[in-house]
Amino acid sequence: MRILVVEDYKKMNDLITMFARQDGHTVKQAFSAESALELLNDTVFDICMLDLMLPNMQGEDLIQSIRNKSDIYIMVISAKIDVHNRLDALSLGADDYIIKPFSMAEVMLKLKNIEKRITIKSPLLMSFNHGDLVIKPLTREVIVDQISAMLTKYEYVILLHLVEHSNMILSRDDIQSACFSDSDAFDRVIDTFIKNIRRKIDGFKDNQSYIKTHYGLGYQFVGERDE
Repeated sequence: MRILVVEDYKKMNDLITMFARQDGHTVKQAFSAESALELLNDTVFDICMLDLMLPNMQGEDLIQSIRNKSDIYIMVISAKIDVHNRLDALSLGADDYIIKPFSMAEVMLKLKNIEKRITIKSPLLMSFNHGDLVIKPLTREVIVDQISAMLTKYEYVILLHLVEHSNMILSRDDIQSACFSDSDAFDRVIDTFIKNIRRKIDGFKDNQSYIKTHYGLGYQFVGERDE
């Protein structure tokens, strides 16, 4: 698995990292919440292991920031033993809570069990067509051929909705109800948004588009997801 360890105490961070790498995992280290967010924005991870007591931005705020954008598995490893601290972290979206001091063997076993069943629903970086199109939900960035595409708020929301439902053909009504709950947009406006999105992101070879029109039915995102 691809693991991010977020722990400001270097010896602890290095120890977790060493054991995880010995078990065959790919590990990156962060020593603050801010550096963790930078890594999460640029790299795909399967699991984030984090301490709650971090400098500046606390672990609880980091969990909240991650959960606003992703369903990545979050494992808290903390010296906070109060049940309210555990409940707070879990209510914010953490998937597991381990209290320090802990057994490294137990943590590694947990990682093996997680690896058997983990599925990433909304990663923090999505790449398509060998990196030609990259979407970073954490910062709402869309990058085409390594250049930022300046999408408007609704263009971005529509694109992300299509990407997240790429196995489906979405009608104008589907897109309108999902993306314009706070707007009076009508269905033909969707066509204009799709046209603008295509103009900004399409870089396919052979004049293909990332968004396919199914006449009489709706639209479908057809970019090929990179591993």
